Amino acid sequence: MSAPIEVPEDIAERVRRLCLSLPEVTVRVDYSLIRARSTAQSFDIRRRSFCLLVAWEDPAGRPVPLLVLRAGPEEREALLSIGHPFFASRAGRDRIGVLLTDDTDWEEIRELVIESYRVLAPKKLTALLG
Repeated sequence: MSAPIEVPEDIAERVRRLCLSLPEVTVRVDYSLIRARSTAQSFDIRRRSFCLLVAWEDPAGRPVPLLVLRAGPEEREALLSIGHPFFASRAGRDRIGVLLTDDTDWEEIRELVIESYRVLAPKKLTALLG
């Protein structure tokens, strides 16, 4: 078996910095979600994931990074109606997947990560966001 596909370091660092800037966030490798040839980093608030960073392999063998985030029902439906780069995640009905490409709008990703955090974090912590 070959080594797992890694999220490109610049993308991993960008997501890591964004998530860890939020109150009480921890990061862990989620071995239950690692499949052959992929990696997974879970960004958690009180041991519950609000952001999962994963890399899959495309047909050409290149890593395709994606995020799985939490979203409210209306936001999830709105994002799914847009289509690419958004897709329905099999992780749950309150989750949305986002492909991270060269065209990624990082300001939009920042907003989606913060909203995902707000969905899960206690009010005490979301109040710290302003």
